[in-house]
Amino acid sequence: MAKVFTCECGVVIKGRDDGDLVRQAQRHAREVHRMQITREQVLAMARQE
Repeated sequence: MAKVFTCECGVVIKGRDDGDLVRQAQRHAREVHRMQITREQVLAMARQE
């Protein structure tokens, strides 16, 4: 089942699985906010779709 990560800036990221979601969320955090986010942080903020 897909998971969704909603960034504090309002961007919604959907992943096919945990790995895909984490990669996309980490890339967003790095490229847009210039910050690092851990796998655990992404998954803690994610919800099932």
